[in-house]
Amino acid sequence: MHLFNKKISLLALFCAAFASATTLADVSWPKTPAAQLAKQRLQAFNTGDAAKLQAFKTAHEPDMQLERELAFRQMTGGFEALRVTQDDAGQVTVIIREHDGDRVGSMTLQLDDKDSKRVKSVSLKPMAIVPADLMPTRLSEQDAQQRLQRKAQKLLAEEQFAGNLLVARGGNIRLQQHFGDARRDTAQKHTANTQFRLGSMYKMFTAIAVLQLVERGQLQLDAPLITYLSDYPNTTLAKHTTLRHLLTHTGGTGDIFTDEYQQQRLNTREHADYIRLFGQRASEFIPGSREAYSNYGYVLLGRVIERVSGQSYHTYVHDHIFKPAGMRATGAEPEEQVRTQLSVGYMHSEKGLVNNQDTLPWRGTAAGGGYSTTGDLQLFAQALLSGKLISAQTLAAATRSQTPSGLYGYGFQLGGEGIARHFGHAGGAEGMNGALRIYPATGDVVIALSNMDPPAAESLVEYYGNRMPLVTPVATKSQ
Repeated sequence: MHLFNKKISLLALFCAAFASATTLADVSWPKTPAAQLAKQRLQAFNTGDAAKLQAFKTAHEPDMQLERELAFRQMTGGFEALRVTQDDAGQVTVIIREHDGDRVGSMTLQLDDKDSKRVKSVSLKPMAIVPADLMPTRLSEQDAQQRLQRKAQKLLAEEQFAGNLLVARGGNIRLQQHFGDARRDTAQKHTANTQFRLGSMYKMFTAIAVLQLVERGQLQLDAPLITYLSDYPNTTLAKHTTLRHLLTHTGGTGDIFTDEYQQQRLNTREHADYIRLFGQRASEFIPGSREAYSNYGYVLLGRVIERVSGQSYHTYVHDHIFKPAGMRATGAEPEEQVRTQLSVGYMHSEKGLVNNQDTLPWRGTAAGGGYSTTGDLQLFAQALLSGKLISAQTLAAATRSQTPSGLYGYGFQLGGEGIARHFGHAGGAEGMNGALRIYPATGDVVIALSNMDPPAAESLVEYYGNRMPLVTPVATKSQ
């Protein structure tokens, strides 16, 4: 049964690389209750129709968050079912791919133990390593770049992307292009020097700072938080949560973007302010027992860096990361000081594209929110690969899987295997999106920064990374 014929044909016209897409979409759905409900749920989700999702919610999944599902549908364009990998009477797992991108993951639907017509839970997980037969065909560098540019132009025309792209290999820039407006009110265009907000990409800098202090013997990854923040309000959390837990999102420390934060957004300025706001909060689970993305965990790491180094977090990363790497356009100064020099963020709303200014924090933190350029991020990548910032041994540990999902190291998101193995980080919020991928075996670096909603920048990085040629540099023989 062809579930997504219309969308597949559009994809085929735009990127013929998915030679097996039509066959894979012809999923043979088992007749089990779980598989049939998964099929119905995907069909309802893919329509983007609130009434159809509400009907499924009423009949089968009362805990479904309708607004969240609709927003997710808008972001992804829906999902293409590729194959069923696990199926029994009470649970089914399906490999899926975004209609509007290359991202592949799995959807697991579990039925209620007492009612086979009711959904107990639905979980979506990205895949760190995608099966080879689900990957696009590798192209020549010229063809891959041409397709990347066409995709960026298409997203620009659809008002889904505006921003900068940079592709480098071995420290040499192979492609650098700019799309759309940095300021729509004055028609100011993006240039190579445009600074974009990074969101969670800033976590890479925090992780490198922590690892530098570990290399110097000033921090220990398995030391509990209370070792460095002896006055932390919730002593139970501080005694049982280690720096390793915080780096790998396994500490259960939760988020910072809560209703309480929103009420005090412009008065929450430094890492100590966040601790005053959330320091009494208990762990969401036993540290180390689960994996759940935590912005607050990285705020705590920022405060640890300040205590141990004797510098503000922002001064430390400038002196020990940005300056050695030659990154002159990266930082996290207060918004009121840098607003006029940054690309304006635009988010989609019922009124069309609007400025995201009223959603921004007072300044960036160790969890994210600073700014940079594609050129500076390329310098950061080269500084990492050349050993300027941390040793090769430490970088190898930081970019090796440290979590059950296989998706995260120490401050780096991971993917691929063999010559296609890559690490980096993405970041996104309303009116901002960016991604950096580093391929250590080939020396390739792919970067996209945008002043529009996710996931356009991330999808462009993934799109090119999945199609570019993978060539291992030829070692120079010593004389």
